[in-house]
Amino acid sequence: PAPVKAQTVDTGLRTVDSVEAVGVFGVDVFRRSTTQFLPLLSGPVPPDYRLGPGDMLALILTGDVELTYQLAVTREGFVVIPQVGQVYLANLTLAQARSTLYDRLGRVYSGVRRGENATTQFDLSVANVRAAQVYVVGEVTQPGAYQISALGTVLTALYTAGGVTERANPRAVDVRRGGKTVATFDLYDYLLKGDTREDIRIENGDVVFVGVRARWVTVTGSVQLFFFNDTATTET
Repeated sequence: PAPVKAQTVDTGLRTVDSVEAVGVFGVDVFRRSTTQFLPLLSGPVPPDYRLGPGDMLALILTGDVELTYQLAVTREGFVVIPQVGQVYLANLTLAQARSTLYDRLGRVYSGVRRGENATTQFDLSVANVRAAQVYVVGEVTQPGAYQISALGTVLTALYTAGGVTERANPRAVDVRRGGKTVATFDLYDYLLKGDTREDIRIENGDVVFVGVRARWVTVTGSVQLFFFNDTATTET
């Protein structure tokens, strides 16, 4: 009779030759086709959004006069309003820009006044958001320079560059501006706790740097791991 082959018993264990064989938590998030970290381009801009060169603004006056203007913020940070002249709005929020326009518009249109006795009202909004160039370097899939919406954040930049690599340190993604680190984003705080406090908005010329992880431990088998910062507890 033919010899009977011995059956292999599945112990739940496997041999791991490298971290890449198991996969690093969080890496595949950026590679799922259904995941989009792109900023919303419709609707009003956030109240803390600061105007800059390349933004297109819409100025609407109603009441004693009915006028609509499309105003581009120039490279020097000005908008040019017919009959009013140049108004510097760069690096101002919309609330600050509206306050500035109260004074400038009031010199030409007498009905523009603060308070209930105004006979001319105006509204200022962002019609089109400018693009910002950001440099994404280090342990990302496709390092390079990218143009993204000025509403984009660190996550937007990482997604545009294809996400982090298996060798990356996802706990410390640095945002460098003018040669200084202005924020350090912990990707795991976002994935595990939904914490986006350090997912700051990108500005033109920012560098998003992802470094190499310092150490890595792989645990396999019938265990559950719970990580708290640099410590770990296990349950069997």
